[in-house]
Amino acid sequence: MLNDRGNMKWTAMMLPEHIVQLKEWKRERFYDKKRELTEWELEEIEQTIQRAFKLRKLITLTLWQNLNLHAKTGLVTGMDSYKKELLLDTDISVKHNSFNDIQDAKLVHTDD
Repeated sequence: MLNDRGNMKWTAMMLPEHIVQLKEWKRERFYDKKRELTEWELEEIEQTIQRAFKLRKLITLTLWQNLNLHAKTGLVTGMDSYKKELLLDTDISVKHNSFNDIQDAKLVHTDD
């Protein structure tokens, strides 16, 4: 059986510029970019979160964490404006989510 080291054997022959370009390509290809939200989008997200908090409805937040977008569903149990955090009570635990990580918010419609 031949013991192949994969890309390790080729990096010695590559220029440092090539390695930098490959790293940038991987970052662009495999990770999501954090969008800069407009004022309108931020206001809409804030209104959705407040509505979910007042009506005690489930909400789905799209969060940007670890260079990827994740969706989390739960009840908004509180907001800490000093720490800029939102408390989201999921099925498993209570999560502290930063306001800066929120990319989208949608109410979950359940049939009563």
